[in-house]
Amino acid sequence: MSWYNVIKSIALPKGATFRRLPWGPAAGVTMKIDFAHQARLYFGVYELEIARFIRRLVQRGARCFDVGADAGYYSLLLARLSGEPIVAFDADLRAVERVRENFAHNRFDLTIYQATVGDCDGEGVITLDTAAAETFVPDFIKMDIEGAEVAALRGADGILRRRRPHLIVEVHGRDRERECVDLLGHHGYRPERIAPRRLFKETRPADHNGWLVCEGSQ
Repeated sequence: MSWYNVIKSIALPKGATFRRLPWGPAAGVTMKIDFAHQARLYFGVYELEIARFIRRLVQRGARCFDVGADAGYYSLLLARLSGEPIVAFDADLRAVERVRENFAHNRFDLTIYQATVGDCDGEGVITLDTAAAETFVPDFIKMDIEGAEVAALRGADGILRRRRPHLIVEVHGRDRERECVDLLGHHGYRPERIAPRRLFKETRPADHNGWLVCEGSQ
């Protein structure tokens, strides 16, 4: 067990309860926090590598998609920054329930799809183009879907061609990163790769991991 986990186990409260986040880019929102695995969220240091880009790219009035919402941290952050309703996506029913529960403790509007985001519509699968037709065309897309990012971007062809929103895409593996860069370059983006930090680094889901920050035309 690392020294960080030892300190957590000794010093922080046990169990999950709703707490107002005191620090970081999402300061002020309320989330159900379990310090056993969400301490970084509470203390405002989760994925600090991309925090400054989100603050710059998501302005007041921006309409946002959160693709791969998990517990809803980024959905809440995007809602706080934009002041607009958020459209979120997650295939896991438990994640969808957590997002709804967290939004119920805040004054933000949410539409959430329990579905896999892919390159064609089908049973349990939706494209971002279809979601945009049902809700709104986004100005900003955050994407973290554990290796399915290429298919999701292919299913957003119409959005990328017509709107060219800002994007932050977490990539999982060198091959997928190259495919994403090629696909985004075809749409006129010049992705900036952001690598995970070395100091106090978080556990990453792939050997080669990072983010593509893409400034659009918004």
